[in-house]
Amino acid sequence: MKKSIFAFVLSVAVCFSMFTSVSKSQDDIMRAMQDELNRSMADLKLDKLQKPYYIEYTLKIFDAYGAEATLGSIREDKTIRRATLTVGLRVGDYKFDNTNFFDFSISFFGSGDDEESFINRMITIEPDYKSLRRELWLATDAAYKRNAEAMTKKETVLKNRIRKDTIPDFIQMGPEEFIGKPAPELFTADGVAKLKKDYEEMKQLCKKLSAKFRAYPDIFASQCTYECTPKTVYFLNSEGRKYIKSELFSGFEVSAISQAADGMPVGNFFTAYGLDRKSLPSADSLDRAVDEMIKKLLETKNANTLDDSYSGPVLFEGQAAAELFAQSFAPCLAVQRDQLTEMGKDEPERYSEFQNKVGGRVLPEFLSVSAVPSVKEYKTMKLIGNYEIDDQGVKAEDVVLVKDGFLKNLLSGRIPTKRIKASNGHSRGGSAMLSTIELAASDEKVQTNAEMRERLMQLYRDRELPYAIVVKKVMDKN
Repeated sequence: MKKSIFAFVLSVAVCFSMFTSVSKSQDDIMRAMQDELNRSMADLKLDKLQKPYYIEYTLKIFDAYGAEATLGSIREDKTIRRATLTVGLRVGDYKFDNTNFFDFSISFFGSGDDEESFINRMITIEPDYKSLRRELWLATDAAYKRNAEAMTKKETVLKNRIRKDTIPDFIQMGPEEFIGKPAPELFTADGVAKLKKDYEEMKQLCKKLSAKFRAYPDIFASQCTYECTPKTVYFLNSEGRKYIKSELFSGFEVSAISQAADGMPVGNFFTAYGLDRKSLPSADSLDRAVDEMIKKLLETKNANTLDDSYSGPVLFEGQAAAELFAQSFAPCLAVQRDQLTEMGKDEPERYSEFQNKVGGRVLPEFLSVSAVPSVKEYKTMKLIGNYEIDDQGVKAEDVVLVKDGFLKNLLSGRIPTKRIKASNGHSRGGSAMLSTIELAASDEKVQTNAEMRERLMQLYRDRELPYAIVVKKVMDKN
């Protein structure tokens, strides 16, 4: 009994010691970032160049567990820990700065080998106060020189043209802090051991499931992959906004390719994503999913070829309906701002159709669309699109994008446009980005799958067509 009590006390002590160490490490990281930020804002200035008015630091420390198996053998097995530093720096002021400007020389030719990097700069995975300040100093200096040069080019371009876009380049915001607790999966011995154990189990499962394709010589390419990427992000900027947040993502994917009799390549896939291993389907469920995937692929391979001249109704169901919406409509729901170029022309962004359509109808009046980053679960399924703070330290908002068919808002970060002048906390990965999207229909328009099928059959009978098309699965074009 005494040994059990001693072991429990020792376990608690070790856990407390580890979290105390993590807390101290976090304090050192944030102190180094704050001290270097203060120094840069006060002293960073070169002759004939403007001082920076805004600086932000983002430090990411993450692991990458990744396995890929083919025909029962592991082709790739990686366990990597990495730390990267990114400096965001703006010269000028909130109304007019070096951003929203496309510099051809940098975009196409990049920086020279002798230039310091300041975007995803690789640093030591255990940075101490002094080493981190040195890395911050080098990266900030490089960012300042590059962006001050871009500011000069932008001013030169505008001297020779009438400036039509007088929208501010950046939205000013006040200080705010979001300091989250470290995730156990990242900072406790038990948490890290659990991730590694899950990874080893999933690696063996990838081997087992990929071996199934040996029995099908007509399937000439296949692979099974698993990845898990725990990450901690430290952020602060010159406005006093700061956060520390932990993120976790896991994914399982299987894909295969065959060829039809006429030479057309055909493929099929299965994917499952979650926060961690326990969020993914069980091993038995994944086993059955791969069997079903192979069955459907062979059915597609041996199916009759449709007439290319078909012109008739098409019904998208299940995954295909969601993928169609995700590829063709959803990307238009994020704010995009045309960039000025050295040639004096605004460069239109992709999926920019809705930038001037706020208030107009973009869907049937019985459909509504919302972004809901606050939603963590759908029924019993944990969602990977939920988050609380975006990459710019702004609290994520649930946003009604389309109401009864009319466009009401767009997902935005801190870069304003003519119609959207405030951030709703959706800046991730460098621009406004989708999270969890909810598509809803009014009750009187909701139909069952059987009713949709009957409607399809009626349409093709009315047009005296030999058949109608139902699409159940669509691959991501990216």
